[in-house]
Formats: sequence, structure tokens, C-alpha cells
Amino acid sequence: MTAASRRLQAKVGLAMPLLLTRTAAMWSEPTPALYRAWLAALHGMVCATVPLVLDATTACLARDDCLSRELAAYLAHHVHDEYGHDQDVLDDYARAGGDVDELLLGTQLPEVAAVVGCQYYWIRHAHPVALLGHIAVLEGHPPPAGLAPHLARRTGLPYDAFRTLTRHATLDRAHREELWRAIDALPLTPAAEELIGLSALTTIQGLAHLVDTVQSKERSWPPSTSWKPPVST
Repeated sequence: MTAASRRLQAKVGLAMPLLLTRTAAMWSEPTPALYRAWLAALHGMVCATVPLVLDATTACLARDDCLSRELAAYLAHHVHDEYGHDQDVLDDYARAGGDVDELLLGTQLPEVAAVVGCQYYWIRHAHPVALLGHIAVLEGHPPPAGLAPHLARRTGLPYDAFRTLTRHATLDRAHREELWRAIDALPLTPAAEELIGLSALTTIQGLAHLVDTVQSKERSWPPSTSWKPPVST
């Protein structure tokens, strides 16, 4: 690793205890309902991953600078690793006793929209390199290998309801190293590094808020399906 990836890891490392502490507290007393609530929120995050990467790639191709061109090449490679993960989460949700149809019809938490939405803003109104900070948080701290067995024992749910956690405990380690190499290879300006760091720190703060919300709303999950969009006339 060179200076750019080390600086980003240092920034993330300062804020990450906020999220890790909240997450550890959430899983200290897991229940089937809590796990399903977390999977529902996770699906909201994961189903936005491929569209975000594609949007960032399109924004890069519309720009005429070296950073955008090289970033587009990394994103075009990275997006292939993300396909199908949203379905994996839905499969776990079903195996954990959740109603997938009800989940897909429900309204996603605003905390999910906030975490994802700021990435769209920075991609379109700042620079698509911001997305690297978001990716660094999501893939930079893989779930511990022992988390899935712990949750299976404590919740009584079948072990195959935790396949997403099990897979990402391994997959994200490789993706993390690819990301560090990509960051170090990019011609980053100080402003680009600042934007990546801001994106990462905002993602950490947003995810910590999301964890708190999941815990508080587990009894009423998935969200109500009573709201319907207005019919255009």
C-alpha cells in the first residue's frame, strides 16, 4: 500500500469504532426478528450497489480527465463482483422466515435512502471517485468468521439463513485488497482524496444510525405496505 490507501484507512479507523460498537451491541442479544430486520435493511443497501457503480461509471465516461478514465476501468471490473448479492440477501431472508414478497412491496427505511442517496449526489455533483469511500467502508471490514455461527446458535435459525455473512467474511477480504491497490494506482488529487474520505466517514455515520433504527423497529418490520404512490391523472 502507498500513502493514499493508508491515509484513507487512517481516516476510516478513527470513525469505525462508532459503527463497530453499535453493531456489537445489536448482535449481543440477537433474535430472529432482529436478524430479519437487519436483512431487510441490508437488502435495501445491497440492491443499490450495482446501480451506484453503473451510475459512477457513466459519470466517469462523461468526463475527460485521467482520474475518471482510470476509475471507470476499475468500476467496470468491480461491478461484476456485485451482481446477484441482492438475491443472496433475499434468499437468507426467506430461510430466516421472512416474507420476501412483503419485503419487496414495503417502503425502505429513510436511513437506507440517506446512506445511498448522498453517493448519487457526489457522483453527479462532485466527482464519482467519492464512491470509493463508500466501498471502502462496506467492504473494508468483513464480518467476523464467527458471527454467522454465533447468530445461528443464539437465534435458533438454520445455519443456511446466514450464507451472506459467511460468504462475505471471505469475499470482502479479497475485494478490500483490490480496492487498496486501485486507490494507490489512481492519479488522486488532494481534493479527490478529501472527497473519498468524506464519503467514507458519512457512510460510517449513516450506517451507525441505520443500526440503531433497525434495533428500534424490529417489532414492526418489514415496513408498512399501506402507503401507495399517488396515481397520475
